[in-house]
Order: sequence, then C-alpha cells, then structure tokens
Amino acid sequence: MVVLFSAPVRVKVEVYRFKLPVLILVPLFALALQAYLPLYLDAARFLDLPLLVVIYFGLMRRSPVSALIGGAFVGMAQDSLSRGPIGLFGAAKTVIGYVTSTMSTHLDTERPAMRFLIVFVLYLLQAMLTYVLESVLLGQPGHIAAGSRLLAALVNGLVGVLLFLLLDRFREPA
Repeated sequence: MVVLFSAPVRVKVEVYRFKLPVLILVPLFALALQAYLPLYLDAARFLDLPLLVVIYFGLMRRSPVSALIGGAFVGMAQDSLSRGPIGLFGAAKTVIGYVTSTMSTHLDTERPAMRFLIVFVLYLLQAMLTYVLESVLLGQPGHIAAGSRLLAALVNGLVGVLLFLLLDRFREPA
C-alpha cells in the first residue's frame, strides 16, 4: 500500500507574554536608537530596530490583533520621528506585525536560522510595501536600490537574531 498523503507535521507553538514595562520600554528604546544612532554611526542606516521589535513581539505573542496594533503604533511613532510622510511606516509595520504573528503559528521560531530567515524576508517585504505605498498611493518616486536593500536585510537578520536572544530573557510562558 502506497501512502500518497501524510498527516501534517505539527509544530509545538508556545505563546509568551511580557510585562507591561517591557512592552512599552523596548519599542521606545528601539525608536530612540533608530532616530539617533544614524547621526553618529553611518552604518546604522541599514538597521530598522522598530521593525525588529515588531517582528519579535509578533513571533512570541502569536496574537494577530495585538501584533497588528503594536505594528501600527510603532510604525506611526517611527513616522513621527522621520522626515517622510506620516503613515508610511505605520501601514507597512501594521502589515508586517499581522503577517509575522499569523505565520508564527506555523513555524518553529526558536531556532536562530529560522529567525534570521524570517527577519530577512520580512525586511524585504517591508521594503516592497513602502515602495508601493510611496510610488502608487503617494505618487512620489520610490527608490528600489536592490543591492543596499539586500545588504540591509542581511544586517537586520543578523542583528535580529542577536536582539531576539537578548529579548528572550524578558519573556514568560503564557
């Protein structure tokens, strides 16, 4: 007898919670670093720390609604600190938060290689979303710069793995 279909493999999904000060202070610290670090360190322009925070909390909390709301708040706060149009990062990070939380229930997000891949892909997705929002909805000429986007995705993937290991210390099983 030949088995054509097998039962889907179930990934053990563990949901984590965080204390309220962590949920508030970590994004604020990431936003502050994002605003000031590129002024003193040119290589920091490749980092998107608010994106990494949205991805991390979306992966760990596994609640699409809270990830969507968190992404919106972090994105709008980043918009208020940037020179770009208000709502650009807010819309992109809202989508990223939702996508992250939704896919986290299907993936083993504890392994560093998987975390790197998730951050790499989601950074590129955010770049694509911001390009579409700028060019189509706002009518502004968007810049693709594929080489620098790939380099930034690599940098964010590596920093994301290290940052996630640090933030894992603050999580508690739900």
